[in-house]
Amino acid sequence: MIPTVTRQLLSIRRRLLETVLPELPADADFAREQAMLISAALEHLAANHEHEYRYAVVENDDYRRALRELDRTGVGSAEVTRLLAEPRPRPDDGALPLAAVTEQTTRMKRALVALAQDPRGAAGRHLAALAERQVEREGSWFRAVGFTAESPPIAQTLTGAGS
Repeated sequence: MIPTVTRQLLSIRRRLLETVLPELPADADFAREQAMLISAALEHLAANHEHEYRYAVVENDDYRRALRELDRTGVGSAEVTRLLAEPRPRPDDGALPLAAVTEQTTRMKRALVALAQDPRGAAGRHLAALAERQVEREGSWFRAVGFTAESPPIAQTLTGAGS
């Protein structure tokens, strides 16, 4: 299983605090201050990143409703009309927290492993296609760190994914 972004951020923070910070010279006040600011930023990202998409959806929906209400009262403009016609996320997009989705996916993976162990082998072809898609996603996910440079960018891989 790939470590979640939260786990990766917390691991980086832990290495910074436990390994890097103690090695800084005692009189390196500025470097220590910067390390602590980086640590705080990593903690903030770990605590909030899973809510970023939902935050954006809620904010988008809130502004869209306000513009729609103003447009209905005749206070709109051509730009408002264009904005309201643009594609938008569903208001319930991202309603499930990322941790809940990830936990559910983990349980689905376990269920698929159990089905794959069925001696009748009925799940084989379905699992092969799923495994191929998973390898493609993981390759794209790690592309930026250089391990799978031949993979397409993650945005491209996810755009082609079915719902």
